[in-house]
Order: sequence, then C-alpha cells, then structure tokens
Amino acid sequence: MLSQTLHLIASAFRCLPSSWRLSCLLGLVLIGCLFCGSTNAGISGENIIVVVNANSQDSLTLANHYVNLREIPPANIVLLEDVPGGLRVSLNDFREKILRPVLNELNRRKLAANAQVIAYSAGFPTAVDIREHTKQLTDENQKKYQRPVASINSMTFFYRWVLSDSPDYLGWGSNFYARGRFERHFANPFAGETGEEFKAAETATNDATTADEWTQAAELWSNIADDYPTLHPLNIRAAKAFANAGDMDAALERFTLAAASGWSNRRYVKESESLQKLASTEGFDAVVDQLQDVPMKNQGPVPFSASVGWTSTGHMIPSAKGGMPYMLSCVLGVVHERGSTLQQAIDVLKRARRADRSYPDGTVAFAKTSDVRVTTREPLYADGLAWLMSRDRDVEIFSSKLPTSNKRYIGLMLGAASFDAKNQPWSMNPGAIAENLTSLGAAFETNSQTKLTELLHAGAAISSGAVAEPYSLIPKFPTPMMHAYYAEGVSAIEAFYLTTTSPYQLLIVGDPACQPFAKAPIDFVRMEVGEPMGDKVPVNFFWQALPGNENTSPTAAIELYLQDKRIAVSRPAKKIEVKLPKNLEGALRCRAVLIGRHTTQPRITITDTLVLGNPNILPTIDVLSTDGETLRIKLACPDAERIELKHLGRVVAETSGTSGTVSLTPDQIGRGPIELEATGHIGEQGIPGKLKLIEF
Repeated sequence: MLSQTLHLIASAFRCLPSSWRLSCLLGLVLIGCLFCGSTNAGISGENIIVVVNANSQDSLTLANHYVNLREIPPANIVLLEDVPGGLRVSLNDFREKILRPVLNELNRRKLAANAQVIAYSAGFPTAVDIREHTKQLTDENQKKYQRPVASINSMTFFYRWVLSDSPDYLGWGSNFYARGRFERHFANPFAGETGEEFKAAETATNDATTADEWTQAAELWSNIADDYPTLHPLNIRAAKAFANAGDMDAALERFTLAAASGWSNRRYVKESESLQKLASTEGFDAVVDQLQDVPMKNQGPVPFSASVGWTSTGHMIPSAKGGMPYMLSCVLGVVHERGSTLQQAIDVLKRARRADRSYPDGTVAFAKTSDVRVTTREPLYADGLAWLMSRDRDVEIFSSKLPTSNKRYIGLMLGAASFDAKNQPWSMNPGAIAENLTSLGAAFETNSQTKLTELLHAGAAISSGAVAEPYSLIPKFPTPMMHAYYAEGVSAIEAFYLTTTSPYQLLIVGDPACQPFAKAPIDFVRMEVGEPMGDKVPVNFFWQALPGNENTSPTAAIELYLQDKRIAVSRPAKKIEVKLPKNLEGALRCRAVLIGRHTTQPRITITDTLVLGNPNILPTIDVLSTDGETLRIKLACPDAERIELKHLGRVVAETSGTSGTVSLTPDQIGRGPIELEATGHIGEQGIPGKLKLIEF
C-alpha cells in the first residue's frame, strides 16, 4: 500500500509544472505519514489488552479502575481462569496457561492486528523460570550473566521466541525496536540475496566518481528502497547519489519519499554535503521544515507497531519479509506485601491518567555517585542530556542516592541498592518516569533491596526493576535516552522498550499509556445516526479541525470503531459515513481515534454511544440495593426471551423473560467503577444496551 501510493504520486510529481510541485511534495509527506504504519502504531485505549485473573478480586478491582480510566473497550479484556499462583511460574505454565490463551483469544476476537500492549492486572506471577532456555546457551558470557529468571512482561514481549521454544531472546541486542547509535540507520539489515544487493549498492557508492557511476549507485539503492519502502535510509542514500549525479528531480523525489516513510532528522540533512546540493531546488525546504532539529548521536524515537516486524537496524518491515514482531507488555500493579497495596496500585494509575498531555515543566535528574549501579550508565548520560537540553528541558545531576532539592521531577534515573523515597523535600510531577538500577528491584520474594514500587508510591507513573540478578549490564536496563524520547511524546511503555536492548529480566510496572508530552490533535468528532436509505442506515462521523498550538499536531488520519472493532481508516474529512444494515437495533459503541501528524504518531480517542432502531426496546440495568458485599440488579428488556449481563466482556449472570433480578459479589466482579452491559435476546437477535457504570 505505501509503496504503491507513494510512487503513484512521485511519478505524477515529475509530470507537474514546477509551480505545483511544492503542494505535491507536502501532500506526499502527509500521505506517507498516513500509510507508513500510522494506522497500526502509537498507544491509546483501543490498543491495550488488559489481562485479568478471573479468580482474584484484586485483579478484577484493579482492572475495573484501569478500564474506566483509559476507556478500554470490553472486547479488549481477557479473563483467565487457571492462572498459576505465587510470584514465579514455570516456562511451560506461563506459555500454556497465560501467553497462549491470551494470544488465541486475540486471534479469535480478531484483535491481533490492533493490539499493541498486553497489560497484566494484579494477581499474576511476576517472574518466569526459564532454566530450560538458559541451559541451551553456548556463549560463555551469556551462560555467566543471563540468569534463568525472566519477567512476565518480557516473555510476553518476546512471544514469538517463547512460542517457538527458542532461547534467542537472551541475546544482548534481541530487541530490534530499541534505538541505537545514529549510524545504525545505515547498516545492512539484510541477509541472503538482498544483503548482497545492499553490499553492491554500498560498493558502487564508495567507488562512484562520475555522474553515470553516481546514477548507477542511486538506482541500486532505489531498487531496494522500492521493495522495502519503510526503510527510509535507503531513500536517503538514493537521494544523495542522485544529487551527486546532478539529477535534482530524482534526488528530491527520493528525499521526499524518505521523509514520508519516517526519516525525521533535520541536522543530518543540513550537514550532508550531497543533500545540500538540493538547497536551491524548489520544494526542498518545505520537506526539511517537516523534520526535527535534534542531535545525531542516537536514532530518534518511533512509535511501536505489533502488526509489523523490526529489522536489526531498528526499522519496521512486514514480518513476512523478515521483520521480527514483538508485543509491548507491562504489569499494572504488583499487589504484594513487599509491593503495593491494592489502593496504592489504583492511586498510581489515577495519577498517571491525569498527566496525559499536561506538558509539565519538571526536571529530569540523574544520580552521579561511585556506586557501580550508577557508573554503569553514567557514560551514556551525555546523550540524554544533550537531547533534553536541545528541547529546553530542565536537567540536573545530583551526587547522592536521591535528590536533595525541593524541585518537582518528571524523570529520575537512580542507582542504589536501598533508599527511602518517603518524606523527601522533592516530589514528582504526575506522569513521571522514575527507575533504579539494582539487582533485586522486582524480586518480591525477598526483603533485600528497595523495590521498584517505592518509586511508584513516591509519585512515578511507571517504573521497572530486575526480577533476578542482572549483573549491572547496560543492555538490561533503560538508557538515559528513555527520558529524551518520553519528552518527545511517546507513551511510557514505548519509552522503556525504545531504550532497553535486552529486557528479558526487566519487570515494568505502572500505566503503559501515560504520555504527558504527547502532541496529539485537539480536533473534535461528532457522531450521529443518519436517516435510513433503502436497507441501510448511515452512521456519520463529523470531523471538525480546531486551531492547534505548539503542543498539538494536525490530524493525519482517523480510525473508526464500531462495537470495539476497527472498521475503517480515513484521511481527515468533514464527514465520514459508515453504512449499516437497517435492521440492526440496540446501543452502538462508537469511537474515533485521531492520529497526529508527528513522528511519534500520537493518538487521542473520542467516544460516544448511539442508538439504532427503537430506543424504547433497549435493555436496562437498575441497581436495587447493595450492602457492600452483594450488588442486586434488575435487568429488563421488552419482548426479550432472555437477558445476559456482562462484566469486562464476560457473561456473569442471565435472566429469563423480559425482566429479572440478579445478585453479584466482589468475587465475581471486583470492586470500584464497575462497567456492566446487558444484552436482550429475541430469537437469534441480540440487542445490546448501553454500558452502565456502577460504583461498588
């Protein structure tokens, strides 16, 4: 789709009068942003799968709160009945009782293409015994330092290896999604025949001296780029070669293709002698203005997508073409005597939700002591500091375990075996990322060392820790660039996985969707049912563009969902019409997701519930009484033969006839904001009612 779309426009571009080319170039960038993974990237409620232990009241309760806070669709909630107990689970039990059932359910519900994050509620093991895999290691360094305990979220992230029973995720750079040094953009990501083509293009480039030789090199790069349109450095190389050959139209076309498919660094373009040959070419500056002026030491952040694979150079390509797929994952809360109380876990998620798009002014601070837990990452501080300062972020280096100032922090990078974050003069802004490099930050079976939850209770939205001895190795922990990427607007969970190349021991706990710096659109979408036309009834989405500011981005695409299913992706249009069969009746959950035209592809969701057909036949839910331990509910639906009651997408009660009374307990539904949905059945027709929110 991307290749065909971009090249149709690129071909047309060459035939246009020069006076029209500027608008065409900008259109090409916009269309590239729309189709280059944007409709399957970024994080919002419809991308999060919440996994719940159906037999744990704490798990149900924490899920109730998070589902309500993040507007998670009922279809995105998976309840498991046979969750192993304790903090640690065997590899086989994790695979067969947790991972495989979740993935099978996503496939059954046809949600796999849209799922980006699997978030475990409370009531799950935090660690997985992987000695079956570590025993297979042959490299001496790996055998010594890769211990046989992994975190539950990392084993979910590496699901492809886990399902194939492969230990290859134990490599030091097994997370290809993680960013690397800037020059990684231009490394050879291919094996086999394409790898040889890449080497041939490099050789032709290195040997080129004449215009014909530069053209030959450019065509070699272009041929590979056409087969892999998301690998934007290929088009950058083609653009440079065409510019050196003096073919400025072809060079501009390739440069524009690179920008449309993900190239975002302006400084590289400004410092490239070859690309600067385009400086006087009409349209070049317009494309450059879309890029970001950030340091060139590290690759920039990219939004995550689980529907594609990733190459060894950190770029997305289809899995069928050799990309490695992943699935972001975390734990919403660890309710344990050495972790959080249930209320503490809930409070963390509430604070994090309030932080979204708040653009706080807090300081990002890094510890500087002689502790090996600090000195391990200290050499990487400069990169993170440089990026943050280029964005005018306030930064600090302090020479103690914890800060001693009275500042408010949005980011903390620590390294200490133990500390007390209570009653400190400093505080954290909502949405802060704070984490600590130490051996046992997520080993909740022992009292040794301060646990990661201490930082959550001190105000962080998300944190992490090792479930077993990590030996203070850099690949196992986030680098300082995590805070730089977070400040660019990625979600909290993306920030962690963007900067940890070997995360198999890292337990990540908190709100994955928190994004205080996201530059999301602020446009509005109104939804309504139109007048029937023949045997169809239209559901209309009316998009209204609103004036933006420096903290927003224009809408590049709109995803449409009906009854929790993504049914369309559209460029922004004042009116988008979806036609449904006229005979449908009941409440229809609608949502429009606006995706921003920004390198991080921020998302914002607008929801509404419309009624199809006769509103008087909708099933209703009325609370009769509650004594704190039992919730009595009356269900009613005219003409219904039976009425189902669902909680978190699961049927928890059923009545016969047009009305009836049911009783629910916390063991069935947990506590907190309970979302219930009634469906009345008349023959083979189901009539869904509106979601009912009840505080229990």
